[in-house]
Amino acid sequence: MPNSSGDSSKSVPLFVPDRLAISVTVVLLIAASVSWVASYYLMPLMSSPGMTANGVVAIVSSLSFSSIGFFEVVWIIGMMAMMFPAMIPMVLFYDKVKTKLEANPKLAQFAGTPIFVAGYLATYALLGVIAYLAIYGAIALSTTFPILSVLSIIAPSTILIGAGCYQFSSLKTRCQSQCISPFGFFAAHSDRGLFGAFRMGFSHGAFCVGCCWAYMLVMLAVGAMSIPVMAALAGVIAFEKILVRGSVWFSRIVAIGFVILGILVGLFPTILSF
Repeated sequence: MPNSSGDSSKSVPLFVPDRLAISVTVVLLIAASVSWVASYYLMPLMSSPGMTANGVVAIVSSLSFSSIGFFEVVWIIGMMAMMFPAMIPMVLFYDKVKTKLEANPKLAQFAGTPIFVAGYLATYALLGVIAYLAIYGAIALSTTFPILSVLSIIAPSTILIGAGCYQFSSLKTRCQSQCISPFGFFAAHSDRGLFGAFRMGFSHGAFCVGCCWAYMLVMLAVGAMSIPVMAALAGVIAFEKILVRGSVWFSRIVAIGFVILGILVGLFPTILSF
């Protein structure tokens, strides 16, 4: 009679804290920590003497490569700080399950993993370019048509209320389901090879953007990419993706919180000065 205990001992839970899982987790957390430190030192450059109070508006000064490049650097570092902790389950799944299906599992682990993460960051880099162009266009329009500058008074309130309403949308729910479930995501979007790793990372990033773009809009347009706002939203994202795993009740609490804050900002705009 075969020894079943020998077979069962080879069955290892997905997220058991082995050397690989610990290494991947530590690397992502270190990268996030370094990004938080870098963000802390980069933020003063966005509001240096001679610039306007809103640092984001201050650095969106032209369509030059240097202006866009600096914004992208600050933006991507901020995304690494905010999103890397929430990415740990997805990267662990890629390392421990997906790589075993590759022709060269070792290559997939050591080269495919950073390529997967690079594909993920590419989506947020693209979102950063779109955000930069949108801000630049808004500034240009308000300069050409000064009457539009009045809209800046109600913009923060509108953005907060809009972000709250988005929490109720079916698009948010669909994108979130792909962000929080490694099994579901890789079952639907599995690809082979190093280029496949990039495409999977890009696909995951696209779903993540679909899930979290409203948070990023609040951070950018309302919080001016300040460290406290970034930290608060990073906590919400991590809680949403890892702890409660997209629970409806949590999304509703966040939605109501954004709407209430948006109404308060509309009634008392000076709240943002704090």
